Amino acid sequence: MVVQAFPESIQALLPRIRERREEIEEARQVPADLAEALGATGIYRLLLPKDLGGTGVDHPADAFRAIELVSAADGSTGWCAMLGIGSGHVAGQMRPDGARDVFADPDRPKALVAEPAGVAVRTADGVRISGRWRFASGITHSDWVVVGAVVMQDGAPVMTPHGPDIVHGFIPRDAVTVHDTWHVSGLCGTGSHDVSCQDADVPAARVLSLFNPEPPRPDLLYRLPVLAGVAPSISAVALGIARAALDELQEMAPSKTPTLSQSPLREKPVAQAEIARAEAALGGARAFMYDALDDLWQTVACGQEPALRQQALLRAACVQATETAASVTRTASTLAGSTSVYRASSLQRHARDADVITHHFTQAPHVWEDAGRALLGLQPHAFLF
Repeated sequence: MVVQAFPESIQALLPRIRERREEIEEARQVPADLAEALGATGIYRLLLPKDLGGTGVDHPADAFRAIELVSAADGSTGWCAMLGIGSGHVAGQMRPDGARDVFADPDRPKALVAEPAGVAVRTADGVRISGRWRFASGITHSDWVVVGAVVMQDGAPVMTPHGPDIVHGFIPRDAVTVHDTWHVSGLCGTGSHDVSCQDADVPAARVLSLFNPEPPRPDLLYRLPVLAGVAPSISAVALGIARAALDELQEMAPSKTPTLSQSPLREKPVAQAEIARAEAALGGARAFMYDALDDLWQTVACGQEPALRQQALLRAACVQATETAASVTRTASTLAGSTSVYRASSLQRHARDADVITHHFTQAPHVWEDAGRALLGLQPHAFLF
């Protein structure tokens, strides 16, 4: 499959995803056949190294636009697609022999938990990991899960010049316990349950450091600062959801007549003004994010390290994109009136899904403060920026 053919392959699947939105939400996971069909499009290969079957995108934005497409069909499916694509990018941080093992089937997604909520003890051939992790999105249809842990020695964290020694390890799905915890307000169909394990031996080939500034591969994709890849991929989900909300509201507007009104919604001046404002806000936020991403990417492509200012602008742009997307979905839901309060309405689902994304640590309000500090010549508070 060539990269250029990807949009056509996913476009063909989108109607099936849309038709099953309610089923996905009720099941609290993406159905197995849809997850398999999504993998068959080649979506999980977008950021995977070429020698492992990756498609070799020329720009990370290609992958993020694919995430937008799927998210516009269904937010939960888009979120799982985003993490499946992200796990392929993680392969670029691994030893080649371990990556070949984990990604033997490149069309099968991996569950990815970045938070170092576990503990690890180094062994002669890797690490032994124990712990319990939240938000293992897509675990119900993954064959591996990567989890984060703080390396401990004599009961205390091992320290490095950058802070605690944090490792991530790939563990087979059948070697972890899945806890049915995913009962939430939005992104209900992501199956983001808790997982746990006790003394899981992870060989060195399957151990990596997501926060290591020197990845083992020289490819440009793997030289991006880690959050410069993660944050826009998450914002892309929100942008796709907001795009769907506006499209569906505009489709509804000619036939929707508000209560006690004699004219349809599209003839209401308030609706006309709010829809125009929403389109402008969403388009502006989206353009800012992709512009900031491209500026940083061009620096990396020239063999240079991105400046802190570039990273700050991208982080701010991502939060702006996510917050704007959430605001747009709320506007669309409100303009639809009482119609959108029913669970059968996709507009209320879009609003709930987009709101959940604003809670992610890469999109949270504190990012504004750290971005502002960087823009003013100060170091961000977060050790990873």
